[in-house]
Amino acid sequence: MLFAHAKTGRALRLAYCMNLHPAETLDGVIEAMERVTLPLAKRLAHGQPFGVGMYFPASLAQELAGDPAELARLAEFLSTSRLDPFTYNAFPAGGFGSAGLKERVFEPTWMEPARLDFTRDVAKIAAALASAMKLDSAGRHISISTHTGMHSSRMRSAADELACAKNFFEAAGLLANLEREGAPRMVLSLEAEPRANCNDTRELAPFLARIHELAPAAQPGLSRHLGACLDACHTAIEFESPQRAVDRATEQGPLGKLQFSSALALPDPAKDSAGRAALFSMNEPAYLHQVTGRAGADSEADFLRARDLPDLERAYDSGDSNWSASPEWRCHFHVPVDLEHPLEAPSSGGLVTTRSLADEILDELTARPERWGTDELHVEIETYTWDLLPGPTRGAGDFVDGLEREYQHVLSRLAKSGWQFTGAL
Repeated sequence: MLFAHAKTGRALRLAYCMNLHPAETLDGVIEAMERVTLPLAKRLAHGQPFGVGMYFPASLAQELAGDPAELARLAEFLSTSRLDPFTYNAFPAGGFGSAGLKERVFEPTWMEPARLDFTRDVAKIAAALASAMKLDSAGRHISISTHTGMHSSRMRSAADELACAKNFFEAAGLLANLEREGAPRMVLSLEAEPRANCNDTRELAPFLARIHELAPAAQPGLSRHLGACLDACHTAIEFESPQRAVDRATEQGPLGKLQFSSALALPDPAKDSAGRAALFSMNEPAYLHQVTGRAGADSEADFLRARDLPDLERAYDSGDSNWSASPEWRCHFHVPVDLEHPLEAPSSGGLVTTRSLADEILDELTARPERWGTDELHVEIETYTWDLLPGPTRGAGDFVDGLEREYQHVLSRLAKSGWQFTGAL
């Protein structure tokens, strides 16, 4: 969905990420769009173009990048359905949502050729679809999100960082070549995540600066094609203020996109046994649910960090005074962006979401287009945990009903800020 702002003259594109319903084959991707995307578009876009955040696992991306006929079939479906593939998720390479994934979602790392190959395939698909669908490249870009290198447990030395940097250079060069050949501008967008080698934007900004320093000759290409993906859920978990997070995410290059998402938060955890029980019950085997605790009054310093919910539960139950004294815990569990309270009270105690912080980041970005480094802002709703959410959190109706409520929340925020749906590609 494309929006325009009369006062700024800028554009904003809105989508949801298709990792909500990952598929291993093109038939599976199209079936999921027929089942979820098209009914949602009918409710919200009313026959006008509807944005989609494309997701393909690495195996499917490799197949599509080498099969013009299948790419043509996908382009035809998207065109006929009036779907706009303006953003891509190249973070999970496979098995997304499967039991035991956890830290393996960062594999392959950016030290490995397979990660570069996956990203190259996604970029080729994006370029081919843009050409086949005759998407006007003027004023638009394509965003491709990825992680910042690896899980922090894999980072051993500066040599590892250099190995990642070299592959980032090559990826940026590939995107520059595709643009010279007629593709829209593409921005490889590095997404800081708790417990990654870049835990948050405090670490992402200097990391990007070091990448530029390592390859000064390539800096013009890097500045155009390498930037950040700001995830509102991750930012909230690490207690980053919205303004500072926006500043840091746009300090060393363009902002490829904003992933609009919410985390869980538990104020005064030591005094809230119901809230602790509700939070601990959210543990499941597929995704990492990193937890950060505030250790002092300064929300930008002094943190406690747990790898996953079971690690926090063990530490708390063992009498760890640091966690029991923490005034607030925040957990990496994506919850619907329209909700403030994720579960029914009083069984969930004081467990809440970080919805207000996601709203503040969106407001901050829409009010400061000079920070984007692009002509348009990409916003992608990314609540990929729908199948894992307790019934009260999913709300009434089916999957599409829940996604519609998320969209209505975002649409309301945009309308209040003066953004109007244009209906154009």
